[in-house]
Amino acid sequence: MVTLKDISRDVGLSITQVSRALGGHADVNADTRERVRLAAARLGYRPNAVARSLKTGRSGIVAMIVAGSRDPDFNAHLFEIVMGLSAEISALGLQFVLHVAQPGDDVVKLHTDLYRSGGIDGFVIIGPSPADPRIKCLTDLGAPFIVHGRDPEQAHPFVDIDNFEVGRRMAEHLLSLGHHRIAFLNGPLGEYFAIQRQRGVEAAFAAFGHKIDPALMRSIPMIEPQGRAVARDLLDRPDPPTAIIACNTMIARGVYRAAADTGVRIPQDLSVLAHDDGLELFPADGFLPPLGGTSAHLGAAWRSLSADLKQIITATEMPMHNRILDLTFDKGSATQPI
Repeated sequence: MVTLKDISRDVGLSITQVSRALGGHADVNADTRERVRLAAARLGYRPNAVARSLKTGRSGIVAMIVAGSRDPDFNAHLFEIVMGLSAEISALGLQFVLHVAQPGDDVVKLHTDLYRSGGIDGFVIIGPSPADPRIKCLTDLGAPFIVHGRDPEQAHPFVDIDNFEVGRRMAEHLLSLGHHRIAFLNGPLGEYFAIQRQRGVEAAFAAFGHKIDPALMRSIPMIEPQGRAVARDLLDRPDPPTAIIACNTMIARGVYRAAADTGVRIPQDLSVLAHDDGLELFPADGFLPPLGGTSAHLGAAWRSLSADLKQIITATEMPMHNRILDLTFDKGSATQPI
């Protein structure tokens, strides 16, 4: 079993320094904490949960409750999220528990029961909606938690990106190339990120003095088959779009397949952009021609989210951690002027 002594020897620091680095103490600089965290993950270090619980009164367990699905494409996306998040949480000496809710389950009750059982130190929430009942529940309970994304109607700790800018930046680039018939394959409008992305697209159109055709705005599950089906429907229209913005690279893969199905060439006949979350199964540079668009990899979100949640769990007063992560844009090779 790997111990603090093994990590100490590996990184050339004292056992006390290693312990405090893994504990996230502010007197250890960020570079050292990251070096120790990476060494701990590489060596397979796992703290003694029983000893820690007796010493701190905490279990060291973080939970996330998600809705179950039998859709393999949805589950593949969830698997990438769970793998990345679990790895980052484990590297900080915490344990990650995934609870899959069944259809019809009361998610508020699930969060309440888990927290009141005394076995969970904190929660991760993903895919928040406006007035999200999970956020209100955990806030009322006084439970430590953090959200990937934002609920604009409630104050809560979060890690997010500027989703308005995601939509605006991609639409602006296509409009600058002369495209007016631009389709936007967005995520579910019940989630705040999708609402913001649509607002960004609309703002770009307004800035160019145009209005987007409502028939080209689609809200769909963010998986390849849905992207393919909706893109085929759009490309079969008498007045097809000359460009498509995809909400993620999974939808974009469906758009590429739909273009191949219908004999549409990218970028000669159709320009395509997408937001890139850094999904291993759908890398932007794996498309031919290479896909461009905005980019903010989930790996950075999971690192920030995990570190902030650990601080929230150990704080004597509930701190309000809010992070907006960097966003980049690359025009790629899948667009050209109209």
